[in-house]
Amino acid sequence: MMSLQWCHESDHLYSGTELIGELLLDISSGVILHNSAVEQVKPGVFKISKTFLATEQTDFFRLVLDFKAHYGMNWAMIPAVSYNGNNWGRGSEPKGFVTDGKPWSFSYSRASVAGATYSEGPRWSVGLFGDLNGTDAPFSCSVVPSGEYTVHRLIWPEEEGPSTYFQKNRYQEAFQRRISLAAGAEFRICIYLVTAAVQKEKLSYTHLLDFAWDLNYHRQKPWYTPEELWRLGIHYAKHSLYVEDGIYRGFSKGLRWYGDQWKLRPTGKYVVGWTGQNISLANSMIYSYIRSDSEEDLQIGLNTLDTWTAHARLENGLIQCLFDPLLDGDDQRSVNDACNLSDAAENFFEAWELLGRIEIDHNRELYKETALGICDFAAEHQASDGRFGKSWDNAGECVDSNGTIGCYLVLPLLKAYQITGDQKYLTSARRGYEYYIAGFLRDGYTTAGALDTYCIDKESAIPLLRSSMRLYDLTKEERYLELAELVSYYLASWQWHYTTPFPEGTPLNEMGYDTFGGTSVSAQHHHIDPFALVFLEDWFRLAELTGREIWRRRAMAVWANASMGISDGTLVVNGVVRPIGSQDEGYFHTYWGAPNETTGDPMGNVSYWLVAWPTAFRLQALRRLADWRQLTD
Repeated sequence: MMSLQWCHESDHLYSGTELIGELLLDISSGVILHNSAVEQVKPGVFKISKTFLATEQTDFFRLVLDFKAHYGMNWAMIPAVSYNGNNWGRGSEPKGFVTDGKPWSFSYSRASVAGATYSEGPRWSVGLFGDLNGTDAPFSCSVVPSGEYTVHRLIWPEEEGPSTYFQKNRYQEAFQRRISLAAGAEFRICIYLVTAAVQKEKLSYTHLLDFAWDLNYHRQKPWYTPEELWRLGIHYAKHSLYVEDGIYRGFSKGLRWYGDQWKLRPTGKYVVGWTGQNISLANSMIYSYIRSDSEEDLQIGLNTLDTWTAHARLENGLIQCLFDPLLDGDDQRSVNDACNLSDAAENFFEAWELLGRIEIDHNRELYKETALGICDFAAEHQASDGRFGKSWDNAGECVDSNGTIGCYLVLPLLKAYQITGDQKYLTSARRGYEYYIAGFLRDGYTTAGALDTYCIDKESAIPLLRSSMRLYDLTKEERYLELAELVSYYLASWQWHYTTPFPEGTPLNEMGYDTFGGTSVSAQHHHIDPFALVFLEDWFRLAELTGREIWRRRAMAVWANASMGISDGTLVVNGVVRPIGSQDEGYFHTYWGAPNETTGDPMGNVSYWLVAWPTAFRLQALRRLADWRQLTD
């Protein structure tokens, strides 16, 4: 890459004689630029510090800083907010970068890198973000396509408009904070500009993410040791989630707060995978038996496995993913998606393996047959282009063929090949993988894995990463490792690269919650959760195979963040004691969700939804990681 030069007189950026872009300022009257410094801290990375001076009393200070890139936008992103304008899907999340002629402006806190915008032109990519530590007030960001130019914008004070997206598919009035400066007062800003040649279209933001991570990296201490987390998780699964309800023996999806007490969710409550994670939790109970010799835990695990195999298996090989219709006789509600089916098949295979370790034959072969039935259905119903689809009814008719979510079925197919040696499973898995990885490389995003939305998201990329790693282990082809790292960077674009400050008196402030390392959900759901636990072991393995420490550090940050908010039975949130081992699903790091009782804003609040999956994924990670010491290093 040619060296880059900053012209201090004009605030222009050049590569040789080629003008890449220019920095422009729009400042309120009565305020002047007092000091300015630009330093190239790494190749292509410029630290820009400016101080402004109020020459008179200024009641409505406003500053707009633009980096005007001299290229037309081919692809752009606001990480964790907008992926090339969010034009996939049928949700009502913010679409495009401009609406009704006005650029969308988002609080810095919505983006996984503070106020970050990123774009690619034919040859160059540009990323711009703010440094919270060197800036005197919160800010917002916009990216504005403008014909032959692309504008990256930071705005002081913080604002959102032309409306603010505050709940799924819902908007409220725009807002603009206020800054007043007394005569003689100074106002500081510090920003970073990351410029690099486009090497991989739609995926050249690796330099931006690496630098932002290193800039803000801090080691966090998990709230609990791995042993304590195992104990708390088993307690919550066993004493809060496990139920016996008619023919059903298994785990409920979770507890909600109903004004005066925590109660199990009354509907849509028994799910094989995804948010309910019945089979994974069953395996953790079996693993608990292996660790502690608790016959009760073993029986709970076997009860759960037997409930699903006895009542939810379908003749076509599928398993009914929601159990509730089997209790109330309303099978019309049954839709069986690739994510749930994959979770079921993978975990039934694992149950077969776990019982083999302890030489218990109880229905062991039936569990393997159940997993193979799902794999056979996937292989037999695979489309000619390699896709599997998103979901099917109980009769096996595909009701939705779209979304990257179909890639989840690659995972059990690869496991089926490992167990049986049957080439048909590997052939089907590779065909499916190639279809979905091609879509990711074409679009720069993945879709439809978060089942309560229908949009661009994080969860749908997880099977691409995990499949890439498994295919590498099976074939030792370097291509799969390279693709695993590219998908990992997309997943990292949903991971928080900084610590968000929360207003005093809010649950997240009082809890000491640190956003660093957490991941946001989707373009439709703007809150942080610990879902990255699912691919924790893959990032550890990626670090080992590539020799790149950043993946281990990202994995450790996931683990530490995912331990926050777990109750030991004494955690009180907004005056309410939380059950032992429970953890909230949603951490409202930005202007999203229910208003907080203290501030009136949702920022710093929680969802009051103590769902099963964080516990299940934490236990799953612990039972699959061979050495728990790596979680404390």
